[in-house]
Amino acid sequence: MYFPDGTEAIPKERLSAMWDARYARFPRLRKIGVIGEYYFLKSYLMSANVKKDSIHIADSHKSIREIIEAIPKSLPIRIVNIDFHHDYYHYYTDGEYYNCGNWLRRVIEERPETQVKWIRRKDSQTLSLEGEFPFEHTTDIQSVTGEKFDYIFLCRSPEWSPPHLSGKFKELIWFFSHDIPA
Repeated sequence: MYFPDGTEAIPKERLSAMWDARYARFPRLRKIGVIGEYYFLKSYLMSANVKKDSIHIADSHKSIREIIEAIPKSLPIRIVNIDFHHDYYHYYTDGEYYNCGNWLRRVIEERPETQVKWIRRKDSQTLSLEGEFPFEHTTDIQSVTGEKFDYIFLCRSPEWSPPHLSGKFKELIWFFSHDIPA
């Protein structure tokens, strides 16, 4: 209830005022912090053996399309999505084919052989229009240690990430912007 309504199409120049209004209406919002799994993920990412040019940082989930399109269609894909939402929605905004809520659905439509593992929170919604999310999912973030990654995609989503937590996202990406062999 603390988070603003809207889409990723909110102009960046409006985000600050939008968040200021939410903080004014819900002062408790400033007390929200990161969940404990953040520290595990930060540690895991720092030890991940992925080349610097295979790490992508973005403000929108739809930017993952750049990675997906770079992978030849003849190669299998396994996506491990660590997110509160499954992003397998029938969600359309501003006539966009790919967006933050449907990017995974689009990947599956275009590449039906794609394997998916969703690492979610216990309070994540697991339903889609077709019923239960149709792919592997778990609340065990440590299950990521059993995966091998060719790419890492980190997304901030400023429309739904309170500005007072921006420093935590910067902590995640700082390691990837310093002293990693290309």
